[in-house]
Amino acid sequence: MKQKKLTILIATYNGELYIKEQLDSILNQSFKDYKIICQDDKSTDNTFFILRKYQKKYPNIITVVQNIKRLGIVASFEKLIENSDTEYISLCDQDDIWQRDKLLISIELLERVANKETPLLFHSDLTMVDSDLNRLHSSFFKKRGYSFPQERKLDIMLGRSGIMGNTMVFNKKLKDAILPFPKSLVVHDYWIALVNEIIGKRITYNHPLINYRLHEKNGSLTLRKESQNSFFKRNIILPYQNIEREEVLKELLSRILLEREDKIIIQSFIDYLQFKNKIKIFFFLFKYDFFRNGFIYKLKLIGAILWKKSRKSF
Repeated sequence: MKQKKLTILIATYNGELYIKEQLDSILNQSFKDYKIICQDDKSTDNTFFILRKYQKKYPNIITVVQNIKRLGIVASFEKLIENSDTEYISLCDQDDIWQRDKLLISIELLERVANKETPLLFHSDLTMVDSDLNRLHSSFFKKRGYSFPQERKLDIMLGRSGIMGNTMVFNKKLKDAILPFPKSLVVHDYWIALVNEIIGKRITYNHPLINYRLHEKNGSLTLRKESQNSFFKRNIILPYQNIEREEVLKELLSRILLEREDKIIIQSFIDYLQFKNKIKIFFFLFKYDFFRNGFIYKLKLIGAILWKKSRKSF
């Protein structure tokens, strides 16, 4: 059998409400040269049963496995990526809806890059919808104040990033560079985007290719609520802190050969995470693009920095 060009990786856990719609949107893609691997993380609902039904119906396309014990989202995706063997890899959530040309556009733009020996990462904008697919915001990028210059921009990836894993398509060269994941990693797409920004080429597509469903069980939505509610509380949590990024960046420094300027930028972000010197923090606020754009956001951030006394108050 001819080797497929792309593998779609889906890590599931108690996703019975939306997994059918997600799978149907993938099976309806205009680009057909793919296979799907679904890895269930010991769901306690009917998710695994639904996946097995799809596997039986599409045995040449869909493979379904189940973890022996719960691994969590990061370790599940790491295992999926390790076991993939195609030229390209696409990460997929269990509750979104893909537009019909999502994969076609992704692969066409990746294939335009002349040097195939370079790590490559494609990502796109998303349309934000509620649980019933009613539109909440037409652009995730605009709603969150994200912008991505075509040129390399390490400070953006260190801080706000904004590259969503469910839009990612990347090549085998990047796969080899990102594995293994750091043991302290909390968000896998952060690591993938960061490594690619240092050693690879990023392709940003500023149009939505996914209906990104926000609902009560959505992990990203939960994190976002926590971040928004943390400003101006007595026990302030500044952006990107308390999510183990410092340990991840230390491992990055030890694993990848970096240019001097890159080391300076990474160390500056580590200094922000350690929050030892407010003057330095304010300097970083205006020198680097670690933080989201927007006047109100920056004003809140300044207030949070002024309010915070030290790292000990976390």
